[in-house]
Amino acid sequence: MRRRLLILAFVSSAAVPAFCQPALSTIYDSDRQIKLQGPVTRVEWVNPRAYLFLDVRDAAGTTANWAVDFGNPLELERNGWKQSALRIGDIVTVEGVPARGEARQMLAKSVVLNGLGKRLFAPSSARRTQAAAPPAPRWPDRQIRLGPAPGEKGYWGTASARVLVENTGAKIPMNDDGLLVNLTDADRVAPFLPWAKAVYEHRQRTLLRDDPLARCLPPGGPRQFQMPNGFQFVEQRELGRILVLLGGGDRNWRVIYMDGRPVAQGADTVLSYYGTSTGRWEKDTLVVESVGFNERFWMTNGGLPHTEALHLTERFTRTDRNTLKYEVNVNDPRTYTRPWTGGWSMEWVPGKDMEEYFCEDNAESTFLR
Repeated sequence: MRRRLLILAFVSSAAVPAFCQPALSTIYDSDRQIKLQGPVTRVEWVNPRAYLFLDVRDAAGTTANWAVDFGNPLELERNGWKQSALRIGDIVTVEGVPARGEARQMLAKSVVLNGLGKRLFAPSSARRTQAAAPPAPRWPDRQIRLGPAPGEKGYWGTASARVLVENTGAKIPMNDDGLLVNLTDADRVAPFLPWAKAVYEHRQRTLLRDDPLARCLPPGGPRQFQMPNGFQFVEQRELGRILVLLGGGDRNWRVIYMDGRPVAQGADTVLSYYGTSTGRWEKDTLVVESVGFNERFWMTNGGLPHTEALHLTERFTRTDRNTLKYEVNVNDPRTYTRPWTGGWSMEWVPGKDMEEYFCEDNAESTFLR
């Protein structure tokens, strides 16, 4: 039996997948569209989602206060918008997707300032330059740098994919939360063992409501490189290690040992969200092997399961200053019938530092009823 899961289509930063809260597909019903109008009563510019509140009067003359989710504030600011774009008392018209159930809450597709007709929180119209990227920076010994060149700053930002699936060349229809359009496509996502497929399908059917990221747990495994706020490498060559600093989620750091130690054995590790990682260079590619994972996280959105037997082999290749190719081999014989590989690329954000982010700074627990 085919089960159709509806894809959400959002404008601007509303397309950024939610984190440290339930997936957007869990909260909002994309099968419905509503339009609200009223004065702004409050603006909460907080992570992981910014909200505006407005008083809406119905046909009977009754006024109710609505919470309107309009995106991740860090993404909004990168698109040129700030909290000061809206003031208390401004009359706005909001179109979007209502929450499931009876909550007076919606996800904005557009916010228009009445009178001026100005559309707020729309995507930036700036086009990316098509000029050839400069070469990747290198250390004096000609080894590729994973971070900025001396005297510069930057970090790795947007991933080219929001989900992890096996590289087969075939497109699997799903949304940015990892929800399949057709549940019958589950076998195309990864080579599941029967129990793992059942778990994956359950998470899909329940619209990802049990995602550990919603409880502010860290984005373990490959998911750490798909967070909206990016990440950066700090190469401490004198200490024989590389630190990975994450821009989203809690416990936002990871250590990759580069001192020549062997790959850890699972029995010798303390189980964690990021595992125990050892790395080596193969020409211009950093190869990292990690074991010792706990089972308290989802490897990616969409609900891919794993066990403590998980062994990841990651390959990072910086092809030029602006592009980092990421490939991960997943080997978990308790979950999958065979090892399999997926991947994506990441884009360099030059001249900027990662912005401060705290998972607990959220409107859901503080402001919404």
